[in-house]
Amino acid sequence: DWKGWLAAAATASLFSDQRLMDLRLPTGKPGIEGSKAIQAWCANPPADVVLLVSLPRADKAMLSSSWFTALDQAGVVVLVPELYRSDLPSWISQRLRAAGLTATPDAIAWLCDQCEGNLMAAHQEILKLALHHEQKDKALDLDDLRALITDVARFSPFLFSEAVLAGDAGRAVRILRGLKSEAAPLPLILWSLAEDLRMLARTQNLLAQGRSSDVALREARIPRAKERLIAARLRQAAPQKTWKALRQTAEVDTITKGLQNDDPWVALERLAIEFA
Repeated sequence: DWKGWLAAAATASLFSDQRLMDLRLPTGKPGIEGSKAIQAWCANPPADVVLLVSLPRADKAMLSSSWFTALDQAGVVVLVPELYRSDLPSWISQRLRAAGLTATPDAIAWLCDQCEGNLMAAHQEILKLALHHEQKDKALDLDDLRALITDVARFSPFLFSEAVLAGDAGRAVRILRGLKSEAAPLPLILWSLAEDLRMLARTQNLLAQGRSSDVALREARIPRAKERLIAARLRQAAPQKTWKALRQTAEVDTITKGLQNDDPWVALERLAIEFA
């Protein structure tokens, strides 16, 4: 309700001189009405309101949109580079060394699973390890970590899609079950996966027409943040498998709408395992 959002922003608070409004756009697409509302807010921002807008990975279309330009001109834009799952072990190893610690490969892999999607919590857990692990010359092993670390992983629908396309069935299932336990919106999870599968299908179609991988990725308009993932999957998944997965997403969609008698979460997990 964008009109309601603008009205709420314009209404003075009875309890504080300053207010923080937290606007989250998980798809990065506010739509026509949302774009107009954001631009209207930026043209005349209330003096007593600080607006925090959270967005997914910024692609070229987002950066050049009128609503994003308005936000950039009215405030401060902070672009946070994404840390890919494949880069997480190296990141954690560096943080451990900075804290005067080392760990076995199994321990680092386990810590990645416990802290994925929540880097602040990972940093806090490493600080806790530094306080409690007295034998600094001994590498932390799996038993040491299990005794001290709690599961603080946080997932987004986009991480699920990334795991599916990466062919990591175990991680995809763990993320999906985590999203379910957090009551994440299933339609958004399904939309994210379908979007990535459509990008993969477009690229595969161009390859079949004789394009090189680089040309196919460019002509398929794959966002830079997705190029590495799509390029890797091109070497693994046959086009028929991609189209089958797309048909399965349509089937899961009908289940979520009550048109088929099945559990949509189970159906989506089955899709992830088969495709990965």
